[in-house]
Amino acid sequence: MIEDFLKSERSSINTEVKKYFNELDKEEGSILFSDFINEFKKFVINDNAKRLHPALLIAAFNGIINPIYLQDERANIRKVSLAIEFLHTGHLIQDDLIDNDKIRRNAPTFHYQLKEEMEQLLESNSNEAKSKQAYLYGQNISLLGGPYSYILGIDIIKNSNFAEKLKLMAIKEYTKATNYLLKGQIIEEYLNSHKIVMSIEQYLNIAELIRATVFEKATKIGAILAKGNIHYQIEPLSAAMLKIGQAYTITDDIIDVKKDIESKNKNKFPYILALNNISESQSSSLNKIYNKEGSSETDVGTVYDIFLDTNVLRIAKEFATNLVSQGKQALEDIYPDLNKDQKDFFNEFADYTVKRLNE
Repeated sequence: MIEDFLKSERSSINTEVKKYFNELDKEEGSILFSDFINEFKKFVINDNAKRLHPALLIAAFNGIINPIYLQDERANIRKVSLAIEFLHTGHLIQDDLIDNDKIRRNAPTFHYQLKEEMEQLLESNSNEAKSKQAYLYGQNISLLGGPYSYILGIDIIKNSNFAEKLKLMAIKEYTKATNYLLKGQIIEEYLNSHKIVMSIEQYLNIAELIRATVFEKATKIGAILAKGNIHYQIEPLSAAMLKIGQAYTITDDIIDVKKDIESKNKNKFPYILALNNISESQSSSLNKIYNKEGSSETDVGTVYDIFLDTNVLRIAKEFATNLVSQGKQALEDIYPDLNKDQKDFFNEFADYTVKRLNE
């Protein structure tokens, strides 16, 4: 069920993305800005993009709308679902820039994509000067590209065919999501820059602001546009997605544990848990590895073995499983209930959050 739905919607959303950029190209009068649009389009149209957030928006809409009207509104809601994809894209651009990541979805990150484009135009320059100028170009344009992506999302909702009142409600939730994302990124960067290791409570708060909020707002916007009941349908669905989103963040950390050890990222769930479960000698080993320059395969293996010895990966999985259970319980509070297929989808999606650890 979940695989079929996500695969089908991913294909449809990719088609909508291409249509949207075709229209954007036609509307843009500036040749110079069109060049930016082409680079932005190249980044967004990626075969490895999951399109998970717009799929959640569509699932919430399909789950609440009267089935009689679903076929008539299917095209409209798919167009609106692009808004949450552009919100997610804006966050990815900024996050990659902050971390100076080079690869996203098996392709260059946006600022590195722009850097490579500029390097091709600066072939006559010396290698050092060319690289520096190209990097600054990629960095500066990406600083503007993130907010631009957020604004596109607002425009998509504003220009949709839904009732004005519903669009205003949806835009309100979209701007809240943007605010929470930025707030979460600022707090996370503050902690990282000041070398402050998060507590479990701080971790869950940031997981809610950055990951879970986008899950929650995606489904909330879909439910609002389907004219869902605020108290009996939308609020329980929102509560469920916040818990599931937190669980998804934890399982992401479990999946990426070796990569995070290598990059010495202390504000990941396994490391935070380990601090409360390790012996004095293990603590000494962690401090030595995390505070020295660079990391070897041996270092990664040593830390990973400590995580295994202290059962933090198992504990993290159990923590995520508990959050999923809380999310599924919130789904049971929705009344009138979601349409059956979508109720099954959200329950399966909740389970998938943890089951993907076995893939």
